[in-house]
Amino acid sequence: MYGVVGRVDEINVGESFYDDPDYVSDADRDSRRLKHWHGVLWSEELPSGERLEWTPEPGSYLAATSSAGPLRVSSDTIATTHAAYANSDVPQWWSGLAEAERSRHEKAFYTIGGFIIFPTRPQSLNQRRGTDRRICDRFDLTLECIRRYYLGQGTSPLADVIRADANYFGLFGHGPTGFTSFVNFFHLHDMIDGDSIRWLDGSGESVWDFDAPPLPTSASGYQTYLDNVLTFVMSRNDRIREWCLAHPGPAG
Repeated sequence: MYGVVGRVDEINVGESFYDDPDYVSDADRDSRRLKHWHGVLWSEELPSGERLEWTPEPGSYLAATSSAGPLRVSSDTIATTHAAYANSDVPQWWSGLAEAERSRHEKAFYTIGGFIIFPTRPQSLNQRRGTDRRICDRFDLTLECIRRYYLGQGTSPLADVIRADANYFGLFGHGPTGFTSFVNFFHLHDMIDGDSIRWLDGSGESVWDFDAPPLPTSASGYQTYLDNVLTFVMSRNDRIREWCLAHPGPAG
């Protein structure tokens, strides 16, 4: 069922991986369907004209050969409720929501629009962005670190780990055009606001202060955050669906 070659019309952006028969506790690890869809979606032509071809790798996740050398990636959840952050008020605010609302957000966040691939190795980006207290797994803050890397602004909490994977990020180009290519490749347009990131907490600031608390500081702020994550995931799903319709048949 989950071979190397796939078709984009296999991808159902409305399907939640909570409903995947493989699901146990973590779709990034458990779901063969998610791995297959990643391989289908991101086996695509790069700005240079080179084509990436991701294939399952025993004992790992997905692998590809490229002009930058061998690449290995894993799946990463980029839409999260933060309900497990015990050293904050978020678990209390999350549990205070109606069960139907919690279910609606969880199901939506676990569609394909809530996932991405990142290079995998010890202390790689998908690990560090979850453990760094200045990021706390927020994808908008992760994307800001990536943006600063491409623009040569090396001051961010994830600057060192992104530099360590320079061969991967360099596949999309360099400078502002490299960042734009990265955003376009992964259908992240709806997290961009002009020359800035569209912050999921609703902040109108053009530049993020990494000394600021990354998690919401009020119940209303948390609701705003959840709603913005939901809007982003649904918009990204729409973009992925449109891309699939424009690329019928075998991926790419």
